[in-house]
Amino acid sequence: MVYTKKDTIRVMIITKDHRIEGDMHVLEGSRLTDSLNAKGKDFYAITNARIFNLADGALLAAPEFVAVAREGITAIFPVDSDPSA
Repeated sequence: MVYTKKDTIRVMIITKDHRIEGDMHVLEGSRLTDSLNAKGKDFYAITNARIFNLADGALLAAPEFVAVAREGITAIFPVDSDPSA
């Protein structure tokens, strides 16, 4: 089996009802926008996820993996993995 080297980008994803924080894996040397512009992806794999209710901020789940539908995303952006930095 051949593995493709990937970089990890910590992201925040906003949907209609949720805020999802987690790690998105992109091809080594790629930017987040490169991955987002790949037309063949209907879902984005997010690992080490935390899913919050957008209305009240309550933590709903903390799955090791979640697939997020491209069409359900309102906003996505990189965030620092260490908020105190």
